Amino acid sequence: MAVVNLSLSEQFVLLAHKPAGGSVFSGDYAGAAELGDFVLWRRVEVAGGRVRILDVRPTGLAWFDGGLAMLRSLAGAGNKPVPAHKYVLARSPIRAGNASALATHRASLMHRDYARCVRKRALGVIPRKRYYPNPDAWNALLGELRAFARNELGPDNRLVLLATLVYATGLTQSLPLTDLERAQLKRISESTDLGRTVRAFVASSA
Repeated sequence: MAVVNLSLSEQFVLLAHKPAGGSVFSGDYAGAAELGDFVLWRRVEVAGGRVRILDVRPTGLAWFDGGLAMLRSLAGAGNKPVPAHKYVLARSPIRAGNASALATHRASLMHRDYARCVRKRALGVIPRKRYYPNPDAWNALLGELRAFARNELGPDNRLVLLATLVYATGLTQSLPLTDLERAQLKRISESTDLGRTVRAFVASSA
């Protein structure tokens, strides 16, 4: 199942869901993946832990345009650089609830059959939802990331940012990777401003 037509944020959220059901805590940092999408589209730049808006023209994607509007509001009339952690926090489940980056991109994945929701009852009484990634898509994306870490795929901005986020948010610990692959993802992440920024934020909020 092709995954290249998914946004970086959707790819990150897909990997943050366990094949056996449920998501890992790294998924709460999906707002950082949105910043990665903004970088890919050349709408922002990240440096020194801050996000500077370059272009706010609408794209027609509700979450993308809404995210840029949020950044613009935080930047104020002078378009001052915004601390990246402010955006990631604003898009987290604890702040945004069902409108969080995780929930938004999970809903998009389900709508396109990249994930599914199973409703169950804990202890036979308490209703709960359990989310499962499409196994073909999950494995295809993981395989691509692993191949990139082994230098079997050439330079690609999307994969660089995906590798950056997977390491910076601690998602590497939940994925079946070799020590060599983890070390390479670490090297990639530590070489980017976004990776250093997200890693510092994750460490401070642990």
